[in-house]
Amino acid sequence: MKRLPLAIAISTLSLLAGACAAQATSPATILPSAMTASTSLADAVATPRADIRSGSPRNAAINGGLLVLPLPADAPAPLYYHGQPVWTGRLASGSQPVAIVGIGLEAAGEQVLSPNKDGSQPVLHFNVTPQSYPEQRLVLTETKYVTPDPEQLARFEREAAEQKTAYRVFTPATTSAARWPEFRWPLVGHLSSPFGLRRFFNDEPRAPHLGLDIAGETGMPALAPADGRVALTGDYFFNGRTVIIDHGQGLYSMLCHFSEILVKPGDVVRAGQPVGKVGSTGRATGPHLHWTVSLNDARIDPRWLMPGDVAAAPVAAPAPTAATP
Repeated sequence: MKRLPLAIAISTLSLLAGACAAQATSPATILPSAMTASTSLADAVATPRADIRSGSPRNAAINGGLLVLPLPADAPAPLYYHGQPVWTGRLASGSQPVAIVGIGLEAAGEQVLSPNKDGSQPVLHFNVTPQSYPEQRLVLTETKYVTPDPEQLARFEREAAEQKTAYRVFTPATTSAARWPEFRWPLVGHLSSPFGLRRFFNDEPRAPHLGLDIAGETGMPALAPADGRVALTGDYFFNGRTVIIDHGQGLYSMLCHFSEILVKPGDVVRAGQPVGKVGSTGRATGPHLHWTVSLNDARIDPRWLMPGDVAAAPVAAPAPTAATP
């Protein structure tokens, strides 16, 4: 199959310098005194109002980011990235078709989209610039969340497999002119722990932070960040009470640590609809909402879905942050 020119991706990559530089040069984080941590990324900041929405994701050709690639008229369908089908459609009615690709934390260098799951005969190419993420060191008093016993570890492995299975379900678009969903903040609060942090619990290394934490008060309503269908709910060892929403074509939101879940699997939800109440269930040092976004089974920073630079104005963080997977 004919390889298309790199110019398809170059026009997209030229938009990235400012956004990536802003993320890499953020000042020191302001963290709550109730938490023992160290980090170098500014994210104890107010989110924009929850009624601010964005019809278009922001480009970030970095690990943990996403990329919008214009599709030529003869592009095959479906397209795969690392064996997973990618989101395809339009950013606005009548606009050029695009593929929107989630880039995992492990990605670096040249990447390809292919009509085949094994990556053969690639038709689109792009490059990922590695982004380093800072460390965060937390002290947890409940040691079961640092060194689970065999029974707890087995429970975690079962639950992690259940969640990963949900992320890998690809729900096809209902029309040939699919529109990218509009996203909104699921909670108005303070970003108390950013995406991508390399975590150390009681000085023991753990998996990186694969979402955002927004501090809040117990019982505050947490909202669906975009239209979708509830794919999974559960009360999990690390995540606590959790809701996973399928936004279509491999795009998912996971919202965690609820004190109460307000929806059930199969429910159709609209952006702004309450789906749970803020809590501190699971591995958490205080009430907050954890928001993970998964796109083509890659966990990405939810901030790339939102308008503007959310880390523009540091503020005092009034509530404890959390330790979330």
